[in-house]
Amino acid sequence: MLHLLQAVKIDFKNVLEQKQAMMILQQVIQELEGTQKMVWSPIILNGSEFGLFANHSLVLSSYISRANTGMIELYNLLVP
Repeated sequence: MLHLLQAVKIDFKNVLEQKQAMMILQQVIQELEGTQKMVWSPIILNGSEFGLFANHSLVLSSYISRANTGMIELYNLLVP
């Protein structure tokens, strides 16, 4: 999805700028790029929400949730 949205940003630049949706698309791309960052921890843990170790699933779900919200906003702007 990340690569597709980067291509959409280039191919549909004029339409996105007309509808003032370029900033929203850029935020969605930024959130999806966050899911691809290097993990420096030697092990990946899925502890509880309030545990000592970070919950990897919750971290990724927050990125995906913000990207989903941005996609909904983008849809509402572009589809009359």
